[in-house]
Amino acid sequence: MWDYGEGGNVPEAGGYALIAMGRGVAVMGNVIVSVALVQLASDAAGCQTGADECAGEVYGLNPVSLISGIPLVAGLLSAFFMPIVGAILDFTSYRRFVGIIFSVAFAAIQAIQIAIGVRTWFAMAILQAVAGFCYIINILTTLAYLPEICEKVGQAKHAEYTSRFTAKQFSMQALFLVLVSALSYLLGIADDSVQTARLSQSLNFSFLCIFYGMGWKRMPTRQATRELPLGKRGFRVIAYGVRQNFQTAASIHHEYKKGLRWYLLATTFAQPGVAALTTTSVVYLSAEVGLNATDTMIFFLVVLVGTIPGAKLASLISEHANPNTSWQFSMLSLFTIMVIGAFTLGDARSKYLSMIWGFFIGMNLGWFYPTENLFFSCTLPKGKEAEIAGFRVYCSAIIGWLPPLLFSVLVERGVDPKWGLTLMGSFIFLAASMLKFGSGPWEGILQESGRRVDLSQHEAATEPPL
Repeated sequence: MWDYGEGGNVPEAGGYALIAMGRGVAVMGNVIVSVALVQLASDAAGCQTGADECAGEVYGLNPVSLISGIPLVAGLLSAFFMPIVGAILDFTSYRRFVGIIFSVAFAAIQAIQIAIGVRTWFAMAILQAVAGFCYIINILTTLAYLPEICEKVGQAKHAEYTSRFTAKQFSMQALFLVLVSALSYLLGIADDSVQTARLSQSLNFSFLCIFYGMGWKRMPTRQATRELPLGKRGFRVIAYGVRQNFQTAASIHHEYKKGLRWYLLATTFAQPGVAALTTTSVVYLSAEVGLNATDTMIFFLVVLVGTIPGAKLASLISEHANPNTSWQFSMLSLFTIMVIGAFTLGDARSKYLSMIWGFFIGMNLGWFYPTENLFFSCTLPKGKEAEIAGFRVYCSAIIGWLPPLLFSVLVERGVDPKWGLTLMGSFIFLAASMLKFGSGPWEGILQESGRRVDLSQHEAATEPPL
C-alpha cells in the first residue's frame, strides 16, 4: 500500500502519501476547532451563535472578525517566512529536518488544543494561527520532493501518483469526519461544540503521530538542489534565496508572457480566495446560519462527496475545452455558487439547506483543483520544474492573509457577513478575468513552455480553445 515504484524503490512517494493523509486529518480537525472557537468567542461577547446580529465585543473585536483573523496571522507569517524556508530547502541539506520540526510543532499544538475551553479559548486561537503557519511550511517541504519523484518514475506515472495522493488525503478527511461524528453521537456530545473539539483533537493528534511518523521515516535526506555562488554562507543564503525569488519573477514576466505568467497571477488570487472559503464558511455557517460542530462536520462531508462528481465533470469538460478555458469556467462557477449561498443561507428557513450549497461547492472544488494542476503541468517550462514549482507555492501564499483581513474589516464595520463571503469569491472572479483577458491562445501557451503534452496521461484531452 505504501510501496511505490518497482519493489518500493521510490520511498519518498510512500512518505508523501502518508503525510498527505495526515494533512487530511489535520484540516478537518482544525475546522472542528474553529467551530468551537466561534462559539466560545460569541459566548464571551454575550452573543448567541446563529443570531442575526452581534453587537458585543471580546478583546475589542467582534467575535466573528476575531476568529476570522486566525488565517490572517497565519498568512502573514507564511508570506514573511516562506522565502526564508524556501532558501533553506534549496541551498542546504536540511529539507527533511525542517519538515520534521514543523510537523512535530503542528502535532504538538493539536495536543495542546485538547484543553480548549472557556478559560483557554483565546490562547487556543493564537495557537491555531501558529498551527496554520506550520501546516503551510509542511506543505512546502513535502512539495519539494515531487519533482524528484517525477524524475524517477516519469511524467505519466507521476500523474497517477499525484491522483492517488489526493484521493488518499480526501479519503482520510471523510473517514475522520465520519469517525468524530459517530463517536460524538455515541458519547452524547454531538450538540456540544467544545466537547466535540476536544474529542477531535485527541484523535487528530493520535493520527498525526502515526501518519507523520511513518511518512517522514520514509522521506530521504536530500542534498542541496542548487549550488550557491562562492562566499554565500550563513545568513547570506537567506538573502540570496529571497533575491532569487525576484529574479524568477522577472524571468517569468519576460519569457513566458502567454501562459505561465498569467497562470501564476491567477493562482495568486484564486488560491487565497478558495482557502478563505474554508475558513470564512466555518465562521459564516456557525455564527450566521447556526450550524453546530456536528452540523459542520456533516457539511464538510457533503463537500467532500461533491468533489467526486466534480472531478468527473472536470474530465468531461477537458474533452471539449483546453485546461485554460476549463479552469476559467470552474472559477466563474465557484464564484456564482458562493454568491448564491451568501445571499440565501442566512435567511433560509432551514439551516440544513446549507448542505445542498455544500454539495455544489464540493463539485466546483472537484473541478477546480485537478484542472488547475493540469494547466500548471502544461505551462511548466522544461528544465525549470523544481524552481517554478517552488515559486508557485509562494505565489499561492503571498496574499493569503488579504481575504481574511478584508472579511474581518467588513465585520468590524458592521457590514453583513454575506458581503464578506461575496468578497472572498471576488478574488476567484478576478483570477478568471485575468486568464480570460490576459493569457494567449492555448497552442501558443504550449509552444512557449516547450511542451507537447499527451493529455491522455492526465485522463483528459487537449482540444483547440472554444
